Amino acid sequence: MVHGGIDICQTLNIASIATNIRNTPIMTFSGRGQSQCISIIFTPFLLKTKEALLYTNNIQVLIFLSISGKNIDMFDNDRKTWAEFVANQKYQNILADPQAKIYLIDKPKGLNSFKAVSVLRKVLNIKRVGFSGTLDPLASGLLIMATAKATKLLDYFHYLPKVYQASILFGQTSDTYDLEGQIQINNNAKEFDQAELQEVLKKFTGQIDQQAPIFSAKKIGGQKLYKLARAGKQVTPPTKKVEIHSLKIKTFSYPHLELEVTCSAGTYIRSLAYDLGQSLGTGALLADLRRIAIGYFLVDKALPLEKADKENLSASSISIEKIKAFLDQYFCQ
Repeated sequence: MVHGGIDICQTLNIASIATNIRNTPIMTFSGRGQSQCISIIFTPFLLKTKEALLYTNNIQVLIFLSISGKNIDMFDNDRKTWAEFVANQKYQNILADPQAKIYLIDKPKGLNSFKAVSVLRKVLNIKRVGFSGTLDPLASGLLIMATAKATKLLDYFHYLPKVYQASILFGQTSDTYDLEGQIQINNNAKEFDQAELQEVLKKFTGQIDQQAPIFSAKKIGGQKLYKLARAGKQVTPPTKKVEIHSLKIKTFSYPHLELEVTCSAGTYIRSLAYDLGQSLGTGALLADLRRIAIGYFLVDKALPLEKADKENLSASSISIEKIKAFLDQYFCQ
């Protein structure tokens, strides 16, 4: 790959690695060097694989190497699955479907994610509509939505990292881990400063074991947790490994924290808020949540759901070819 007259893959000095992390424009180049598949991604997102950060010219570069290791093997399997899908007749069928489109929708707070499905169905007069990544009614922000045969692409967005702006309130707890539950004030909570908070945040960065909230759609024995909880049944929510790529303090003045979270799919920000409160000895709950990015796709480019009429949807739709180009870059084709 040549950029600005320079063959990046040939000139990369992989030994020159630092850990500087900065918010940068999102661009991607892929190529081959030293018999390895290298994807250079100008992005603030740390993806789910073994990564090397190269700091050069004030740009953060994330390098994927085809080397041995469990996480790399997982990524290779995902890449192989994507390559096989694109080569399959199913992908050609998507291209041939004139109703197959991708939309970036900004869901407002207070609505179920499935409300966006019903809106697009009605406006576009298309029955087959779906989205990737549910947002709770409390949360607002980016939904990636698809129509007709393009819904077959939605699973591949699952692999992309998610970025959230979270408002966390310390000194109180809730059975739902957010403002929608029964709130209890911790009158014995002791204030802490930003330095103490920063140290605790370090413990939650990387791969962690996270327990789902009891009021969630996770299932035990085929039943959703929130239904069991409402029925008064005592259950232990399942625990799974998730990846917290970065936690960035935007503003903090006890008890209020504005936190930017970059994480893998399946991460519960409500659980993160609860766990932070437990670690700091004050308790905490999630007061507000907004998803601002899914991989390369930003909420700033999304259409507000309340403006989703036929004309605006037509103007904002993303072609399947462009979506393929983005996913090709991610999967290091």
